Amino acid sequence: MPPQPAPSAGQNLCKVTAVIVTCNRLPMLKTVLEHTLAQNFSAVVVVNNASQDGTRDWLETQTDPRLHCVHETVNSGGAGGFARGMDYAARQTDCDWLVCFDDDAWPQPDALRIFQSLPLPPSVGGVAAAVYFPNGTVCDMNRPGLNPFASIGKFCSLLKSRRRTFAIDPAAYQQTKPLPVDYASFVGFFVRAALMRGPLGLPQKDLFIYADDILYAWKLRSLGLKILFVPAIRFSHDCKTTVSFARNRWKIYYIVRNRILFYKKIAGWLFLPFAPLLLLSTLKLYWKNRTTPRIRSLMLAGLRDGLRNDTSRAHTNIVTLADES
Repeated sequence: MPPQPAPSAGQNLCKVTAVIVTCNRLPMLKTVLEHTLAQNFSAVVVVNNASQDGTRDWLETQTDPRLHCVHETVNSGGAGGFARGMDYAARQTDCDWLVCFDDDAWPQPDALRIFQSLPLPPSVGGVAAAVYFPNGTVCDMNRPGLNPFASIGKFCSLLKSRRRTFAIDPAAYQQTKPLPVDYASFVGFFVRAALMRGPLGLPQKDLFIYADDILYAWKLRSLGLKILFVPAIRFSHDCKTTVSFARNRWKIYYIVRNRILFYKKIAGWLFLPFAPLLLLSTLKLYWKNRTTPRIRSLMLAGLRDGLRNDTSRAHTNIVTLADES
């Protein structure tokens, strides 16, 4: 990666607030805050999503004046947590931009400085960072993506290629120029605060988990604004490579429902010819996890609610359906 130009001494840097959502991962949160507070963020908002592991007590002992703690009494999931934190950041921290990431992710050294050195015109509403595992390999779950439904030609190419993902090629991480993308995850995603205070609004909190970030990015694109993937801005994500349903069977429901909601949104009328592929993918998910208790009920509920655009089902109801209450 070539060296990035340092901002001049007289340059008026944009104010960036970091928004972090945490739940019962205090040891990891300590690492994340150590890396985050080492950089020149104007504020750092931590949404404590009803943690029961001492997170609140530890946060209240911290003395950095940039740290803002929002303690929730009910776990509203990543979607609700980011909506709460982004709303707080926009209203309480006087930021120009904010950046979101999980409680197991952090900006690598100089990530903020590189972002602040970018010449970003008003047509750019979001910036996506390059996210890596701690061992230096690309974190696939955080790869930004391109819309394969932008035209019939692209959709036909999708069918011919039989690709299982719409994410950008890992080779894009080696290039030096920003790359326009259509959606990105909430790990290292920068968004203009003015947009959030105005037409963009907040993430859809009733999604609870999964797809809230990519749907939010897609909403930004639908406003006619650009999202740039900037490989020079690097984040680390110390997460597992696969989703485990051993102790959280309820996650299956959200994966099925929210994936349908996402594809219905970006595909438009092409969703109907794409639906068989999505159904096949759902069946593969079922077969892979067929021994998981209650999986059939959870997946059928997710399919039904997704096709109906229904996000009204309470999380407690889903946990009960999973027989994990």
